[in-house]
Amino acid sequence: MFLYSVSLIKFYVRDPLSAQTGPQGPIELTLTILAGLTLLAAFRRRGWKLVWTPSAMAFIAFGAIAAISSAYSYYPLLSFAKGVSFILICAIAVVASSAFGSAQVVKYLYYSILIILVTGLLAKLAGGAPLLTIDEYSQRARFTMFAWHPGTLADLCAMTLLSSFLLPKRPPLVCQMFLFGVNLAAASRASTALLVVMLVSIGLLSVRFTPRVLFLCCCLGALLTLATLVLLQMQYQPRDVVSIGQSLYGDKIAEDLSTLNGRKEVWEVAEPLLSRSLVLGYGMDGARDVLINHTSWDAGNTHNSLIDLILAGGFPATLVFFAGWAAAARRASRSRGFLRLGALGTYAYIAGFGIVSPNLTYLQGLASFLILTIDAMVYAEFPVGQRAPSTYFPPIRQHEPQRQAAGARTRFTLPGIERRKLTS
Repeated sequence: MFLYSVSLIKFYVRDPLSAQTGPQGPIELTLTILAGLTLLAAFRRRGWKLVWTPSAMAFIAFGAIAAISSAYSYYPLLSFAKGVSFILICAIAVVASSAFGSAQVVKYLYYSILIILVTGLLAKLAGGAPLLTIDEYSQRARFTMFAWHPGTLADLCAMTLLSSFLLPKRPPLVCQMFLFGVNLAAASRASTALLVVMLVSIGLLSVRFTPRVLFLCCCLGALLTLATLVLLQMQYQPRDVVSIGQSLYGDKIAEDLSTLNGRKEVWEVAEPLLSRSLVLGYGMDGARDVLINHTSWDAGNTHNSLIDLILAGGFPATLVFFAGWAAAARRASRSRGFLRLGALGTYAYIAGFGIVSPNLTYLQGLASFLILTIDAMVYAEFPVGQRAPSTYFPPIRQHEPQRQAAGARTRFTLPGIERRKLTS
């Protein structure tokens, strides 16, 4: 998991249309292969069975079709390598979850990413470079490290933070606050908004509200809001507070909402490409040349997961991918407890942020890796066809003394209701 986590790092920025990948491509591919090779030791373990969930088969099928579609890419070799890497990442998720348990996989992935982020922050502080960089497109000051785009860094922190709800033992609060702080400093408005919504939703659904608890929460929220306003008034002038917010999130929110921060331009350019992807696509990032040459910014992707999947493998492959994800989401909705909340919360974030980001294939397929790992976790607890008992009603209690009563085989007691099932 640590090798796979290191492969998520972007060390170098290359020319998006160059025929040379530079050292970044070989580093990512080498680390992914090494992560797969270390799993060979798992095949010597006894007592485990390789479990292929429907979502895993669907994702691997998509990767295979995307690899075949690389024949139409502007750079066939690179797109083919990315397709094979995606298949290998899906296989790593399946083998690791089957051999060691999905909870262990998520645990080591969480702490590996956390260690990498802390190391990157310390390296940036030691280097003396400015903490915030100016975004070329929006001219906003945003935090990032290594060669990650700020939005990519925010997405990484959000998915890592949400995955912690799947762990049997919660990570320390300081770790969670660190991840949330980096996400906030990266100034990705969509990522932060979705992350806050997911955290609040999980918190509300996991708490059993009574009038007293609700009253205390309202009072606490009011006091915190009042204390924040007082402190800001004492330390800063109102214009200073506004300038801090504008430096991170910009002062053209209305314009950015109307154009989705320039994404509509890229989506319009992608329309002709979609009409040519009825059977096969262009491979992973195979349409990069068209998107860059016909837009005003060097995106290289459409900033939309659905469109990127279609361009990578075509419409049939995309339908297979989403059919597998839908099966995973359906199984997660039939589970219970924090497993259900964590799985659906992570899925909802990935789907929501995927509207403005290609998060299902970027970051070395981390979002797809998490979907497969979470689905394996749910599958282990609730196999196909088994529904979790309802948590909205108290369980039926069987009374042993009445079982021996004459003329009655079993006696059940429901809240306020008694019934007798007579023998034939």
